[in-house]
Amino acid sequence: MIVTKIVNDDYAQVLDIYNYYIINTTHTFEIDPLDLNEFKQRIDNIILRYPFLVIKENDKVLGYGYLSCFNERKAYDISCDLSIYLAPNVCHQGLGSKLWQALLAKAQEIGIKNIISIITGENEASIRFHQKLGFMEVGRLNEIGYKFGRYLDVVYYQYKLVEN
Repeated sequence: MIVTKIVNDDYAQVLDIYNYYIINTTHTFEIDPLDLNEFKQRIDNIILRYPFLVIKENDKVLGYGYLSCFNERKAYDISCDLSIYLAPNVCHQGLGSKLWQALLAKAQEIGIKNIISIITGENEASIRFHQKLGFMEVGRLNEIGYKFGRYLDVVYYQYKLVEN
């Protein structure tokens, strides 16, 4: 099993994982599945500045994670947003933690001081994962989204990188 930079051959597998979460969960507030061209453009924009990593075994993508812009305004450049998604059949096997460790190292390399995760309030597994990693809850927006006939909260979690 390896954690490595995303390459073009990975895009379709990564999209399959993300579209699963769009269609079946409230983990993302996207409503409609994405097509490969749209998704490729998103990834290509992210990798201009931030790391986008996949975890693979025998060329099969088991999950992915990336850092991205938290806010476009220049003063926010010391902060970024974290996203990690795993294929549903490999959750709770430590793969998210492996992606996190690789992304944390990349964040340190590029001078990031704060990593933010915006999590759907009912996504208890993600909340526990972030708490285990040392993220702290710093805010909540109540009933800010609507999906599957329900109003949904989002919770903001922050990880402050310590200077070495």
